[in-house]
Amino acid sequence: MAQTYALKYLTQAALSAPKDMFNAWMAKHRPIHPTVLIYQCTFVCDARCEMCSNWQRGDRKSDMTLDQIRQVFASPLWKNVEMAMLSGGEPTTRNDMVEVSQVIIDSLPKIRKYGINTTGLTPHRAIPMLTKVAEYCAEKGVIFSTRVSIDGVGEMHNEVRHVKGAFEKANKTIAAMRELQQRVPFNFGVSATIFNKNIDDCENILAWAKKEGLDIVFNMVRFSDPMLGNGELAAGAVKPIGRDEERLRQFFLERVRMDPMMDGQNYIHMHYADMIGNGYHREAPCPFQTQGIMLNPDGGLYFCENSQILGNVLTEDPEELYFRATSQQHRDWIRDTQCPTCLSPCQMNVAAVKQVVPYVKFLVRATKEKRKAVPARIPAHAGSLSE
Repeated sequence: MAQTYALKYLTQAALSAPKDMFNAWMAKHRPIHPTVLIYQCTFVCDARCEMCSNWQRGDRKSDMTLDQIRQVFASPLWKNVEMAMLSGGEPTTRNDMVEVSQVIIDSLPKIRKYGINTTGLTPHRAIPMLTKVAEYCAEKGVIFSTRVSIDGVGEMHNEVRHVKGAFEKANKTIAAMRELQQRVPFNFGVSATIFNKNIDDCENILAWAKKEGLDIVFNMVRFSDPMLGNGELAAGAVKPIGRDEERLRQFFLERVRMDPMMDGQNYIHMHYADMIGNGYHREAPCPFQTQGIMLNPDGGLYFCENSQILGNVLTEDPEELYFRATSQQHRDWIRDTQCPTCLSPCQMNVAAVKQVVPYVKFLVRATKEKRKAVPARIPAHAGSLSE
């Protein structure tokens, strides 16, 4: 079923390619309505991650209520949104997460794909909630995708998340989602965020995922106050540096060499390898430059994780906020000053569809890398600066 569903997704993407390319061309000449949305529905979280600080600012009283969400999404601003992601914090800490998802899906007339990021750390909540959302998406003909975060195998994951038994709890959610795939079509996998603490566990995470037959994407730690609340960590020792960076670059290149060419995660892994290798100069496209938007729990509206707040959708009209001249000037500022060094992989595969040329270049480079196809393992502390 999973392979059939993947083919359905690729077919849908191919059919929409002409429209996507037209939107990309149009966005170069004038502002267009967003087609990509990240909605962080809460900063409340069931984890205490070392590389993310959202849990420190989680405040249920500041989260928009279901009625407020319904009112906000009645705006014509969202009329062209095709890809929507629900994130946090941990979305399943909201008792009304299923209803929130239904409101969003029903309010977006052009939605094609809906995703949810989850820790999976509270299985008795996550499993029934994700099940209902997956079923609703299938009923509506919307592609559903979800990933459980796994930042280490066994005790390492427990330590990173600062939750006792975190690995076991996440695995319960993973097992339930895989079982659900037998009767409901949706995309499922796991994701790992790599930073200084778990860099030596990369190979263990990869081996575990392969053993379990799980699709996995590796992400590098990054810093953003609007999205992650962790800007203060940028000056600390969270990010791998020096020789550890090179070890990580080789690991990402190995993923490109060894994984299937059409694996969507390869594009992300190549992006990270490029960023490390060229001194953090971004070459990958990003849909948020021209057609993305981010909404925070309290109604704060942003262009992306590097954006300043445009205003609050609870007190101002969302569409007017987005198209306001000062807002569009701010987007130009982001593009000129933040985008050139931005590490974010958010919706990068969407950008590949909407901006074909960069993706073709990636395929050419990935083909060259595959010809090398020599595993470049990360030896435990072999090149660490701490030695």
